[in-house]
Amino acid sequence: QVAIWPPVGSWSCARAMTSGSRGELVANLAASSATGMITISLTNPVDTLKCRWQVAGASSGHSLGSFASGIVRGEGLWTGLARPGLPPNVLAMGLSVGFRYGLYPTVRDGLAVLRDAAWNEPGDSRGKVGPAGMFAAGLLAGACGYLLASPLLQVKTQMQAEAGLIGSDGCYQTGARLGLRPSYSGTLQALSLLARNGAEEGGGVTGALRSLWRGAAVIVGRGAVLSASQLMAYDASKTSLKAHGIIDEGPYLHVTASLAAAICCTTCSMPFDVVVTLYQSARILGGKESKHYGQGGPLACARSMLQQNGLSIFLRGWTPAFARLAPTSIFSFWLYEQLRRLVGIGYLS
Repeated sequence: QVAIWPPVGSWSCARAMTSGSRGELVANLAASSATGMITISLTNPVDTLKCRWQVAGASSGHSLGSFASGIVRGEGLWTGLARPGLPPNVLAMGLSVGFRYGLYPTVRDGLAVLRDAAWNEPGDSRGKVGPAGMFAAGLLAGACGYLLASPLLQVKTQMQAEAGLIGSDGCYQTGARLGLRPSYSGTLQALSLLARNGAEEGGGVTGALRSLWRGAAVIVGRGAVLSASQLMAYDASKTSLKAHGIIDEGPYLHVTASLAAAICCTTCSMPFDVVVTLYQSARILGGKESKHYGQGGPLACARSMLQQNGLSIFLRGWTPAFARLAPTSIFSFWLYEQLRRLVGIGYLS
């Protein structure tokens, strides 16, 4: 007999799974996009604080608490923290969370089909993939989502990095671009300007795309690692707690698993996050930031960060990041699970 891989039956199994889960995939994408947009609308102030704190650096001379209170006293909560970058952030999270949560179950289950096919067991499934498979599924889904959202994330980062109180003359009275006008008037204008500047610098359409996806390698890398670590920790914790009879399916299980996911993904994604913030904001901030962090690519920026500040710079902002991700993780996974039930596909299993 001649062994054939993948076995013929595995393809029929995969086709059946694909056709049978198409409606579930669409429903899951909708639930995931709504989750991302609602969650970031509530947590954008902490995201802005994290970004402004990373840009300010050690030269700010303040602790995180005094830095935050200074912004609120001088600029107001809405102007200083809640409004900056909100529209592009909502759109970006609709795409990134929509695809990373939305595609994850399909990719994870597809990997299980391929695993069973590799072991010649298409009709006798070994069940859901383990943590490694969950990590791989989150990596692929996250990379897809963040690749699509990359231009919007660049715009929101730049808007948050330069945020400050604008005076009657139209110039910033506070913040990293003190005395200068805002770089952008809105999200669409920002995307258009980035594309136009890229095309004018050389390369036409290629230059425009390169400008829009500036720093995308780091954004996609960060997003993929964040998604992989978060979804793996959540799914694995939830599966293990249920399997051992420790916590039954429901809100308590979702909260416990989401806390594990928050700790894991904050730590894994933090180095990428700091590099993205400094690299993408370097040009608009000018001065020493542009000299140290904006002249080369993301790797050159990371090397300069290491030389200028040491290893600790790569975890700068961990506290506000976790402060955002912990409640975000709890709320978003709870909301995601409820929306899954609402659209008729049940809890993530």
